[in-house]
Amino acid sequence: MTLPLTENERAWAGLEQAIVARRKAILAGLTEFLRLDTVSQNPDGVRAGGEWLARAMRARGLDASVMETGGNPAVYGSLPLPGASRTVLIYCHYDVKPAPPAGWLQPSPFEPILRLGTADEGGPILGLADVADDLLPQHRLYARGAADDKGPIWAHLTAVELMRAQGLAPRVGLKFIFDGEEEMGSTHFGAFTERHRDLLAADVALVMDGPKDASGRPTVAFGARGILSLELTLETARRDVHSGNFSVPNPAWRLVGLLASMAAPDGTPLVEGLEDGVVPPTAAERELMGRIPLDRGAIEKELGVALPTEYLERLMFHSTLTIRGLKSGFTGPEAQTIIPNQATVAFDARLVKNQRVDVVYRRILEHIRGQGFAVIESADAPIPDELRGRAVRVVERRGYDPAKTAADLPISRQVIDVVERAHGGEAAVVLPTMGGSVPLWAFTDILKLPTIVVPYANANNRQHSPNEHLRLDHLYQGVMTTARLLHDLG
Repeated sequence: MTLPLTENERAWAGLEQAIVARRKAILAGLTEFLRLDTVSQNPDGVRAGGEWLARAMRARGLDASVMETGGNPAVYGSLPLPGASRTVLIYCHYDVKPAPPAGWLQPSPFEPILRLGTADEGGPILGLADVADDLLPQHRLYARGAADDKGPIWAHLTAVELMRAQGLAPRVGLKFIFDGEEEMGSTHFGAFTERHRDLLAADVALVMDGPKDASGRPTVAFGARGILSLELTLETARRDVHSGNFSVPNPAWRLVGLLASMAAPDGTPLVEGLEDGVVPPTAAERELMGRIPLDRGAIEKELGVALPTEYLERLMFHSTLTIRGLKSGFTGPEAQTIIPNQATVAFDARLVKNQRVDVVYRRILEHIRGQGFAVIESADAPIPDELRGRAVRVVERRGYDPAKTAADLPISRQVIDVVERAHGGEAAVVLPTMGGSVPLWAFTDILKLPTIVVPYANANNRQHSPNEHLRLDHLYQGVMTTARLLHDLG
């Protein structure tokens, strides 16, 4: 005999049915959000997107405001619950990476489209009206920001809206803080957090950024690497010169030589003292890594390169130096036989526990000086003629520290349990830390909060690359996960 559903079970079944009934409406709202150009380096667009987001939050019963940071604004929202035993602070970011059209297999990165499979597979472009409601979860939504990080934001707002409609009120005090400059290093977020400690006070911080595990299982992470992003230039002559008519120092050769001294061919950093104090994984963390369902063969097949044997340990417990862009002279249709006068590199250092961004920055400068170069820490200070070809200029510097929360805290175990419950009891993949970077330190170090990452986006969603996308089954699952967290953590 089948027992009748309890009132609580009926409420959750009703929420599931409401998500199914509103699949197209949920997608339409996210599509409108994605059309807003909130590229970090477009401050007017970010501000307009923040105002739009605040209005969307107010329409769902949240108190919301756009708050100044000294850079791109943050958006704050709250849903107080007097007498609640716990307050949850949720962080996401609504700014996105630049999206130059090259490589995008659709007319515009800011005009969302649907595909049944991946763009690389050549599936046809579909519009919202082209797909039946019951088939939507099988499709992927392509647009800049779909996965990183507007999709998770929209899952949160939808959860708040549908919970109210189903009589499933949150049982925690709720606060949202949506960052407007995460994609360029959250430059002002630390100081903003310092100024607004009381406003952001909570018992736990949840961060919905990054991808789930490639297995598709629910994923919970307890830290993130920090990051130091630098842009350096090396200048020789005052202008480009004809390579046959002049013989002058070539800045590209000099810069390439410097970079080769900073890392081994396999990417292992060679900067002196860079990893001083770095702590290897504990026995418990090694046990967690051993449970991660890494499909090494699938990754190697997809990328066409071999992975190091200590792949996960490199991602989680070691710093890296990554050249993300090099520029000097001309190539392709613009190629010219010149000696360029300037070479530029943009690179990132990922930082792990016990590393500090200011210390790593100084170690890198010490290494550059040790290679015989002067360092000019100014984007516009003139270069003395005697230093041309021998001075490296720091054009840009930004970043933040790494952060970790213990995975064995009671709240850590509770979050894992709730996330698994939201996924129908499926076991979560638990990560000691993520390989990517999110400004968790603002919560762990400034607000002194346990801070836990619960990714919503699918693995290999192409974040930061052309053809970024979000699987719609992950979007709808995200609504249920948020609802469960807001209810069951109370």
